[in-house]
Amino acid sequence: MIKLPSFCALLLLANFPVGSGAEFSGCIVYENEYQMLAGETLYYAVKPKNWFYIQGDNFKLYDRNKQLEELYTGDTNALYTFAKGQPRLVADTARRPGPAALTCLPTTATILGYRCHLLRFTAGQVSTLVFYAPELHVSVAAFSHCPAPGWAELLQATDGALPLRTITIDTQHDVSATREAIAVLPMSLATNEFTTTAPMR
Repeated sequence: MIKLPSFCALLLLANFPVGSGAEFSGCIVYENEYQMLAGETLYYAVKPKNWFYIQGDNFKLYDRNKQLEELYTGDTNALYTFAKGQPRLVADTARRPGPAALTCLPTTATILGYRCHLLRFTAGQVSTLVFYAPELHVSVAAFSHCPAPGWAELLQATDGALPLRTITIDTQHDVSATREAIAVLPMSLATNEFTTTAPMR
């Protein structure tokens, strides 16, 4: 099964407008869709959802079954993935992406009332469009050592702005994957909500 990358790998450094206001704390709910490039929808009759929670230097991601899929705790720089509910610590190995062509496009889009800017990057036969919302931003420094593939690079490229839509097109495998936010839920989150056993809100 083709999996949409954790928000996007392979982004290079770039300077973009810094979001104003406080750092975002809360949940972004995403829907995912996978298609053959000819337009045939793959895998699911209903678009599967993900719930992404972020606060300070922590984040966690829940899968379509509301099971914990990924957890990062900034104070220990520990990234966990989960299989059948069991956490597995991801080794903090070389995380830097390979070469990619990055383009800041003049196109903007409004998603859930947030004005988003657009990045495009191409690596080999994979091209990804990232629509990010400067109004929804977090600290770049807080995640600068995160082992999640491409996460630190994404935040560096967007000045900490979070993506509300990513479209990845893989011409080699004739497939596209779209992840789009369907809800942005600001909320206060406590540090003890970012553990391997904390329940989902």
